[in-house]
Amino acid sequence: MSDLGLIVYCGTVPSTQDLAREILQTPPVLVRAVVAEHQTAGRGRFGHRWLDVPGESLLMTILLPLQAKEEAQAGELAFVLALAAAHALREQVGLEVQFRWSNDVLVNGRKLAGILIETSRDARGAPWALAGVGMNLQQRDFPQEIRDQATSVLLETGVALAVEPLAQAMLRYTDHWTAEWRRGGLPAVLNEWRRHDVTVGQLYRLPSGAVGVARKVMDTGEVVIEVGGQQVAVSSAEPVHHL
Repeated sequence: MSDLGLIVYCGTVPSTQDLAREILQTPPVLVRAVVAEHQTAGRGRFGHRWLDVPGESLLMTILLPLQAKEEAQAGELAFVLALAAAHALREQVGLEVQFRWSNDVLVNGRKLAGILIETSRDARGAPWALAGVGMNLQQRDFPQEIRDQATSVLLETGVALAVEPLAQAMLRYTDHWTAEWRRGGLPAVLNEWRRHDVTVGQLYRLPSGAVGVARKVMDTGEVVIEVGGQQVAVSSAEPVHHL
């Protein structure tokens, strides 16, 4: 139990998102966050697997109760979690990060963390956001297929950052930026998020399969992609690393 509420630390689980979903079915929900040492079925956006070696990553889901009117905008919390990660890492190890729309946290162009926002309902029917983050902490190397695309806190700073203080910092800053989101809406969050944004110029694949170049991130949270000389604002697109 931290001063922020109950954080559950566990060993191996299929997914912290799935465990959080189960917790919602046993009210009253007193758990604020779930942290695992290892996931056997961790996932990111677009159905991608999140692979980890036990003990080397922060694998965390924060349970955020939503008001009914907020449920449709829950995806905006990806920007909130990105800011929480940035401030927590700066506080813990002095590491500065960048953001790539919509859920990637980077250092020097390499992915350090990914964010996954899902929604669910508790046993009483109330809506919740399940704000998941997977962050590379103590990896010294990565599989060949992602070696040029991934990094870790250890590789960037030389510090073997412990999970527990980082998890508490993540929860604290998530609470702070969620409050800002509720006060000022997404534009208030984006004002800070854009200070770290490196999205412009990145390649993205649209749901149609077309690949284009990011031109800007709008105040709605959508990204403007230029494809074949035409610009289109989309809420879903996947970064492309190699054509």
